[in-house]
Amino acid sequence: MVIDFRSKTQLPIEKTVTIPEKSTMFDALSAAVPVVTSRKFGMDHFVEEIAGVRNDFASDRGWHFEVNGYRSNVPAERYLVKSGDFIKWLYLAAP
Repeated sequence: MVIDFRSKTQLPIEKTVTIPEKSTMFDALSAAVPVVTSRKFGMDHFVEEIAGVRNDFASDRGWHFEVNGYRSNVPAERYLVKSGDFIKWLYLAAP
């Protein structure tokens, strides 16, 4: 897993995470770094902050994730990861 802050001052975090079968993207993220969530947009665990960097809706910037190079349209709490998946969280402007 890579957490890319897209910042010159904060280097990316790279971690290998081992989680049980049928775990979600949120489970993997939580196992790797500190995460703050809220109940929002119909989700129990909307990712608000990763490793101290919070979504900034005023600047239209926030956390998104990719799996094996593809951006997901499924929430992290519902996306089931598979063994060998390469996960990348990116802090970027909304598409």
